[in-house]
Amino acid sequence: MRTCDNCGAEVSPGDGFCGNCGAFLAWNDPTPPPAPAATVHDATAEPVADAGAKPAAAVEDTAAEPVADAGDTAARRAAALVVPVRPADDGPGRPPDPVPAAAPAEPPPAADQPRAVQPGLPVAPAPVVRDFAGDTAGAPGDVVCPACGTGNPAGRSFCRRCGGPLAAPTGPAGAVPWWRRLRWPRRRPGRGGLRRLLAVLVVLALLAAAVWAAVRFGPRAVDAVRDRTATPEAVLPSAVVASSEARGHPARSVVDGLNNRYWAPAADRPATGQYVELTFDPPIRLMDLIVHTGASPQQDAFVRQARPAELTMTLWTGDGPSSARQLRLTDRPGPQTFHHVVGGVTRLRLTIDASYGAQRGREVALAEVEVFRRP
Repeated sequence: MRTCDNCGAEVSPGDGFCGNCGAFLAWNDPTPPPAPAATVHDATAEPVADAGAKPAAAVEDTAAEPVADAGDTAARRAAALVVPVRPADDGPGRPPDPVPAAAPAEPPPAADQPRAVQPGLPVAPAPVVRDFAGDTAGAPGDVVCPACGTGNPAGRSFCRRCGGPLAAPTGPAGAVPWWRRLRWPRRRPGRGGLRRLLAVLVVLALLAAAVWAAVRFGPRAVDAVRDRTATPEAVLPSAVVASSEARGHPARSVVDGLNNRYWAPAADRPATGQYVELTFDPPIRLMDLIVHTGASPQQDAFVRQARPAELTMTLWTGDGPSSARQLRLTDRPGPQTFHHVVGGVTRLRLTIDASYGAQRGREVALAEVEVFRRP
């Protein structure tokens, strides 16, 4: 009886897998068949006779006789190989040439000396394959393999044909994780279509919200990006007017590019509430505003006239007044920058709310106003 090399259980001849552990078995019987007998020449057998060899009796006699002298043997062999020389004349009546004698054959080896032979070729044993086609289930006590349908004797754990397990492991069902218990309940008939409809409606609502947000906030987002990345450029107004002007200090002086010339309201009325207004055609997107106060950038000339302390900047767009901002100025010569972004500006008005050094006989001087837009 064969045994499994893995677990040592007994197996039937021809089984491909162990019925106890399922290990693969050799197709043929582990006991190798006897090797074919190789042809061995008997050293004591009678040697094969050669054409030029002596008879067996002569050989036996020679073996019995004492070995001849080596010199006499060599002389006899040389005499047998001598060929007579042809005479000089070739006339008629000359006797025919003698035929050279053949060299004597070597005597066969002695009976007690072994001879070399070639080894026999190994012959592989033919595999013994068992045909499982005839195995059918239905016999009493047979266990049918669920994978290939082969009948197996009772007590086997693995199929003898395919090695698959014959019985599925059984055990208590594991507890369902808590996160799986949070899933939706099982789909019931008639509710699948309603859920699909709700899913479609939710997707459509999200798409509509995305489109509305793109239309509503898309331009603002684009403008915000452009405002941060663009470099502002200076722009001149198409027209400049003022509520009043002092003699020699017109409203146009705030955009002439010179900070030693200035606009001042009329001296016969209070400066508070007076304004200068700049018009832009076409409308611009305002980015920055730079204001120069005083009559001159030189300190001694700067303090000779009054200076605006607070200005109210009012902007108009195509829809009317859009915004107003109060600008607080420092009492020093030089530019003072204010960053204020508004798109579509058509008019910009600066109204004087308070002044530095306002006295009788002094004018409130606004030297220069620089406007920067987004290109």
